[in-house]
Amino acid sequence: AVVSTQSGHYGRETKFEDRTMASEVKANIDELQFLLSQSKRDVIRTLLQTELTKQNELLKTIAPTKPKARSSGATKKISNYAWEEKGRSVKIYVTGIKEEGDIIEKDNIESHFELRSFSLVLRRVGPKNLNYTLSISNLCKDIVPDNCTVNVSKTGVTVILAKDKTSVWSTLKAVKEEPNKKDDFPKMDKDADPSSGLMNLMKHMYETGDDEMKQTIAKSMYESQQKQKSGEPGGMPDLGDMGAGLDDL
Repeated sequence: AVVSTQSGHYGRETKFEDRTMASEVKANIDELQFLLSQSKRDVIRTLLQTELTKQNELLKTIAPTKPKARSSGATKKISNYAWEEKGRSVKIYVTGIKEEGDIIEKDNIESHFELRSFSLVLRRVGPKNLNYTLSISNLCKDIVPDNCTVNVSKTGVTVILAKDKTSVWSTLKAVKEEPNKKDDFPKMDKDADPSSGLMNLMKHMYETGDDEMKQTIAKSMYESQQKQKSGEPGGMPDLGDMGAGLDDL
């Protein structure tokens, strides 16, 4: 009986020590995140980020994440949200998913952040125990996953993304550029006449450029033609169809 009592007492002490250590590590994380938000020097931010990552890994070993409670309610995908950037963070506002008095328990908030993506799952929201999901896989720029958070607001949640660098986000999602064959410069033939290659390049710029570019090129060609007619050096080769109408300049 004595051995059993001692064993049980030791188990309770171990759990108490784990809780105490977890609290200390969480306090370290909070302070590191605060210092990181205030720091402006890249060297200091790198040191703080390295230590913050270590503390987060340590916390996982002390207080393993509990399995998230599953809900039998319907699941809805969040498609309506607003966003703005402030200094070193980008905030995404999700509203209208709960009433002001409704509570979303921390255990029912599951978030995962990567360098250029994040996913969010909210469970048991409101009296109907609805589930909500939000996922963005193509963020405009890099973020710092360990510094990103999710805060519960009056009618929803706010996702706070920590920027990797102080830069302007013109869009929340990265814009995929469509290939434009017209932007491909003509290949230059080493064995061809240099003036011919120059003319091909000028024609390409004229055909793909805006009105201002076309006007600039046309003016240059007109001046070149005048030099050719007067016998001055520096004239360009025959302009072909591009030279038509230049006398009207």
